[in-house]
Amino acid sequence: MDNVLRSQLKKIGKKEKKLLDKNKKGTVRAVSEKLENKIPEGVRVKLETAFYKGFRLVFSKGTGWIEKTYNKEKRMLEYEAEDYTYKRDQKRVIKQLNKVSSRSSMSNLGLTALEGTVMGVLGIGLADIPVFIGVLLKGIYEVAISYGFSYEKEEEKYYILLMIEAALAHEETQRTLDDKVNEITEYLSQGIAVPYLVEEQMRQTADAMAEDMLCMKFIQGIPIVGVLGGAVNVSYFNRVMRYVKLKYRKRYLLSKN
Repeated sequence: MDNVLRSQLKKIGKKEKKLLDKNKKGTVRAVSEKLENKIPEGVRVKLETAFYKGFRLVFSKGTGWIEKTYNKEKRMLEYEAEDYTYKRDQKRVIKQLNKVSSRSSMSNLGLTALEGTVMGVLGIGLADIPVFIGVLLKGIYEVAISYGFSYEKEEEKYYILLMIEAALAHEETQRTLDDKVNEITEYLSQGIAVPYLVEEQMRQTADAMAEDMLCMKFIQGIPIVGVLGGAVNVSYFNRVMRYVKLKYRKRYLLSKN
């Protein structure tokens, strides 16, 4: 491994540690836990089902629609042009790919804010879940493309679902999942086949999202007050994207080793 790669991976390692420490128990989650006991158990089950069905719907029918919101071919060509010069100017290429990734994330953050607020004002809590998942996956897809990775294959869907679950987990659960994500990241970067169970992971990720977002999605179902629940979509989007960007960045660097 050359010095540039070693230095970049070291920086990512520090950012990963900082991110995991920051996500231990956020303010939103702390407030949510105090209110969750007042929410009927049936709401939790409905939310888990809604997230699961949302993922199934977007993965099976939504990817084509998502791709109409950006020029996939152009993005891939831009990546290939940058990657072609990697050996001549590693630092510049890495910096540029990171810049494109961040720019994509920021543009989708605005879309998340708009979607969440509108749905919140209308008092739509469960019905907006497929829309939120679509925006979230759009952001992840664009980050993946910016580093030259696809998202259509089953193992890639599994990888995405696992990253989402890890990003929203807390404390020891998150560290365990993060270790698993790092393992899969290394396998994929080396072209090693990854054992995957997309259906099972889809349910686990849906359950994790329902657990973490239970209170806010319940609040979002109340008109006007729902603005709070809708705005929180931005917080969750940010948490996932910060995590995902680091992992795709790491995967790209490991593939150059």
